[in-house]
Amino acid sequence: MTTRPPARPGERSGPDLATELRHWDDERLADLLATRPDLGTPAPSSITALATRALSRPSVGRALGRLDRPTLTVAEALAVSADAQSPTSASTLSAALGFDTSDAVGTLLDRALACGCPEQLYAVAAVSEAIGTHPLGLGPSLAALDTDPRGWPTTTSAARSVMAGAPPGAERMLAALLWGPPVGTVSADLPPAATWLVQSRILHPLSATQLVLPREVGLALRAGRLARDVPTQPPLAGAEQRAEPTVAAESTRAAEDLLHQIAMLLTHWGSEPPAVLRSGGVGVRELRATAAALEVPTAQVALVVETAGMLGLIGHHHTDGGSRWAPTTTAQDWAAEPLADRWVQVVQEWLASPRTPWLVGTRTDKGTLRSALDPDLQRSWAPELRARLLGALAAWDPGEAPDAGALVEYLRWHSPRAAPPADTVTAMLGEFAGVGLLGAGALSASGRALAAGAGPAELQATFSADLPDEVSEFFIQGDLTGIVPGRPSADLAALLADVAEIEGRGAATTVRFTTESIRRALDAGGQAQEVLDRLRQYSVTGVPQPLEYLITDTARTHGRIRVARAGAVLHGSEDGALTALVSDPRLAHLRLRLIAPTVLLAGVEATEVLEALRHTGHSAALEGPDGQLITLATRTARAARPMPPPAVATSLTQDPAARQELVAQMRAGEDRARTLRAQNPGGADDPVHALETLRAAAGSGTSVDLVLAGVNGQPETRLVRPLSVAGGRVRVLDVDREAEITIAPHRIASVRVRQGG
Repeated sequence: MTTRPPARPGERSGPDLATELRHWDDERLADLLATRPDLGTPAPSSITALATRALSRPSVGRALGRLDRPTLTVAEALAVSADAQSPTSASTLSAALGFDTSDAVGTLLDRALACGCPEQLYAVAAVSEAIGTHPLGLGPSLAALDTDPRGWPTTTSAARSVMAGAPPGAERMLAALLWGPPVGTVSADLPPAATWLVQSRILHPLSATQLVLPREVGLALRAGRLARDVPTQPPLAGAEQRAEPTVAAESTRAAEDLLHQIAMLLTHWGSEPPAVLRSGGVGVRELRATAAALEVPTAQVALVVETAGMLGLIGHHHTDGGSRWAPTTTAQDWAAEPLADRWVQVVQEWLASPRTPWLVGTRTDKGTLRSALDPDLQRSWAPELRARLLGALAAWDPGEAPDAGALVEYLRWHSPRAAPPADTVTAMLGEFAGVGLLGAGALSASGRALAAGAGPAELQATFSADLPDEVSEFFIQGDLTGIVPGRPSADLAALLADVAEIEGRGAATTVRFTTESIRRALDAGGQAQEVLDRLRQYSVTGVPQPLEYLITDTARTHGRIRVARAGAVLHGSEDGALTALVSDPRLAHLRLRLIAPTVLLAGVEATEVLEALRHTGHSAALEGPDGQLITLATRTARAARPMPPPAVATSLTQDPAARQELVAQMRAGEDRARTLRAQNPGGADDPVHALETLRAAAGSGTSVDLVLAGVNGQPETRLVRPLSVAGGRVRVLDVDREAEITIAPHRIASVRVRQGG
């Protein structure tokens, strides 16, 4: 009968994870898929396949990245015990770490990062590999350093006895290594203190300039403590306090501004659709032109454009000249929805989107400028980070405005191995403010409701409660300006958008009436009297005489000269007006030619003629082939389909039904595998079960017959004793040749356990 060789550091020990998972109930397996969603993609064929995937180093690394600081500390402590080839208990860990580890141990067991029970715990093999060589800041063991432990101070009393005679500087040097990192760098000529520590067998030289504190000595000097001052609660740094009305006013104003800017974007791109870059985005020049048209900074217009894309309000409009970005057919319906409904859609789409608007204008590693709507702006981690940051903001009391540094520290406690960079958090906070979830730096009431899991109806109600009351009237002044004393109603806002220029927003909205704004209303199909009647309906002060004159004068000259789409044809009712156009040197590039007293031909497109005439102060209108004026609505480009949604893998985290279905499939797959094993006792022919059989044999010291694909492609059988299965490699001892070999899993054809072996 063969005997198991001595275990080596990093080898599998303790109970078998696949065996444990087979005894879990369906609910616990479903919870495992929720907390470690990568285990279910693609769907594992059986419980054994699930265990194999759960033991892979990449999956374990991702799972460790989701652990908070206390739980990760316990996982590192389990890795230390695994390296020592001995189980431990929750009570022992609590004493060694200085805090109650019960919850952390339960988390590790439920996430398949530990096996056994609270009284006898084992870390799964890949935990030690994923954590690295210095768990809890401890150095390698003396065995790993190929050093005889005899003569080294590996007990607390022995270590203290040696350090009692330490020369000056030795204790300070040791203190820098004691709690990690355990490796220090010195000059080629060792200082006296370092020489003494090496000679006293406190430190071990790794090279001429590197010294390490061996694990056993470090544990002895720590006097039974595995870690120092582990914070068991997330840090909540002090934050400035904001008044509740201020938070509500600032957040709702930002939300209203964003919705208004999206509506302006749809109008602007409907009449002037920018070209789609070859890479799929929007050019820098076009984005700056859009920012100027919307009168917002470039950073804000990037958020506006990206948000419109997330909502499916813009897409590709194909023309003979190429593809352009334009509003989709659903954009008009969206703009007519209530304000609160539109805001909820924005927030929900933004929160779940993998798009990263803050990266617009930055450069890639190759120096390429990132453009808005570029497919390269997709980041799979963005939705999770937004959700984490939302939860972090909600951890502070209402009205408190934590800065980016405080939020980074909070997030670092929750996931020390996956803490986001400070600049990313700062940029994302800007987006939180931009979509109306922050007011003066503090989370709004709607933001808190969102963090608590509120549905659309509750979010709409919470947001609406913070909105100032609507007003349906305004004051027109004699200097052609108007003031809306509050938040304009939908009808009043639509009127002002048609006939006025918005000069300022805030507690009151200021507008100005200009020739261009009145002309815009007439371009949309309005008549002078209709515009005046609409203004009188909402104006408390009536329509002052200067504004009435402006409207009637603009209407009288509007359309005096008409531009037809005939490549182009200009005609009008006044002979002198057309003759003046031919002699105007500013219009020479139009190549105008008088063919009749009231008809001109142009050598350029009608839209270019229209733009040039208006630029030189001539009032002109665009006419269709039927002789009717073309309004803005008929000139608006529409995209055939919305912006293609990003390809995001469906997560099992938010789908309980899918998790339960997958558990049922794995149960059925395990039953089929059990039937096959019964027909072939001790054997495994598929890769998943072959690896699991080898892993179990490594844990029990059992020999197996291993069928491999040989160098010439022919199968060859070897009697081996598996030593470890980790890191995509299988390490075995060839019994006949008495040689240790490492095998790639794809070479393994089948495994059969020797009975009694």
